[in-house]
Amino acid sequence: MKKVVILLIALLSLAAFAAGTANIKLNPNGNWTQTLTFSVSQWVKVTWDYDETQVFAVDDTTGIANVGNIRFESNKTFKMYYQTTIVADGGVSDLAVNEVKVGSTILSNDNTNPTSVSTKILEGNLAITFGGDYTNASDDFTVKFDFTFLPL
Repeated sequence: MKKVVILLIALLSLAAFAAGTANIKLNPNGNWTQTLTFSVSQWVKVTWDYDETQVFAVDDTTGIANVGNIRFESNKTFKMYYQTTIVADGGVSDLAVNEVKVGSTILSNDNTNPTSVSTKILEGNLAITFGGDYTNASDDFTVKFDFTFLPL
């Protein structure tokens, strides 16, 4: 009977610890050990220096538009990719974003193969390269950029 009571007390103690709240009286020479797991939430901070009201010029030879300096910073390493939506094509039916580059790093637009940022910081000039017949745009064109961040 004594073994059953001790086993029952031990099981109740384990159940109490698993539930998160425990009130256990220990003998003067008693000992208690608990293992806890901690996690730090990941964050990504984006600092982008550009004028939101500005229309950005596209170089008619290279198709590149420089859109200011951008910095992606995180407390942990991360992966990222972008997706674009042509909101207004300026009369060009085959307008496309061919490349997005931060500094010398080309960003991925593929969610199955995102760009890895192992240094926790990616920064530099944001350069957008357009494809299609952008030089014949009859009006300004508008592109929406969606950046997605994932843990590495």
